[in-house]
Amino acid sequence: MTRKPKQTRSQNTVETIVQGAFIALAKHGAEGATTRQIAEYAGVGVGSIYEYFENKEAIFSAMGERFSKEMVGVIQGATSNVVRLSLRDAVYELIAQTAQFLRKDDELYLRCARESALMEKHVPFGPIYRALGDLFVQHAIKHPEILRLNNLQTMTYIFINSGIATMIRYLNHPNPSFSFDDLAKGLADMAGHYVERELGSM
Repeated sequence: MTRKPKQTRSQNTVETIVQGAFIALAKHGAEGATTRQIAEYAGVGVGSIYEYFENKEAIFSAMGERFSKEMVGVIQGATSNVVRLSLRDAVYELIAQTAQFLRKDDELYLRCARESALMEKHVPFGPIYRALGDLFVQHAIKHPEILRLNNLQTMTYIFINSGIATMIRYLNHPNPSFSFDDLAKGLADMAGHYVERELGSM
C-alpha cells in the first residue's frame, strides 16, 4: 500500500476501493478487472486508487486480507454453537456457515472465490487455519473421547486442509454435478465415519 490511511475518511476510501475491486473481480475476473473499472465501481477517481495502492496486485492483496479477516470472524462467531455438536454435525454446520458467508451480497465472495489462483496467491490462509485449529481444540474439550484417537494432530491437519481445498475446487467448477449442500454432507460424513470407526475399534 502506497500510503497507509490514518484518518477515518481515508480508511473509508480504502474500504470503498476494496469493495469496488471485489465487484470488478466478480464481474470481469482477475485478468479482466482493471484499475479503471475498480475506480468506477468504487465511485472514486483512478488517482485515488494510486494514492493508496501501487498497482492492481496490491489491491488484490488488500482484498485477500479482508476475505481472511471476515472468514476468521465467521469461524469464531460459529464456535460457541459448533463446539456443542457432534463432529459430523459440527463439520456440516461450519461448512453451511461458510456457504452463507460466500453467498452474501449477491454471492460476491462466492464469485470471487472461483478465482482459485488469485485466492491461493493473495488470501492469507494462516489465520483461517489457526481459527479452525482453535475451534477444534474447544470442540475436543467438549467431546474428550475424540482425544483418544490415534494421529489426532495429523488427521486434523488433513481434514482441515483437504476440506478447504475441496470447497475451493468445487467452487471453481463451472457446472458441478451435485449441490454445495451435498458436498457439506459428504465432508461431514467423512469426518464422522472416521471418528466412529476409530473409536469403535478401541
